[in-house]
Amino acid sequence: MRPFLAILLSSLLIGGIYSYLSFSNSLRRPPLTIEVTEADGIYSLEIERTFRCVADPILEEPSLAVQFGTKQIYIRKDEVPIEEPILIGPIKGVEKGENEFLITATMDEFAETLGVIKVTVFRDKIPLVSQMFSSESGLTSISGPVVFNSWESSSASHQH
Repeated sequence: MRPFLAILLSSLLIGGIYSYLSFSNSLRRPPLTIEVTEADGIYSLEIERTFRCVADPILEEPSLAVQFGTKQIYIRKDEVPIEEPILIGPIKGVEKGENEFLITATMDEFAETLGVIKVTVFRDKIPLVSQMFSSESGLTSISGPVVFNSWESSSASHQH
């Protein structure tokens, strides 16, 4: 009698697990497909600074870096003088909707003045968005996100 109960109990246990796995597999949904549509126009970025950018050899930070999504689209490890214009473009991969650039600049550690960065995003050479970042006391790095919507029309704000 005991071997019969052991076989019956084992069969019920294995059958129950098989039924549960079959049921759980039937509830799985197919993965979502996300369609990304590129925005119309040619996008570029202009960075103006009130300080010279220098790389930090101790923390191994670049002097100036721009990240778009997961990609570094611009990186400088040498000194960037104040008077050198920084124009980045055309930028590929701008999607319809909201996009974001992450700007990071490193000031000279002995700079005693306030550092300011002005970042302007252009679509077809027309300013779309402009944002400023300033340094904080005791920090040599200035960074921040520039968020813009590619659907916004800059001509709507310039109606005559």
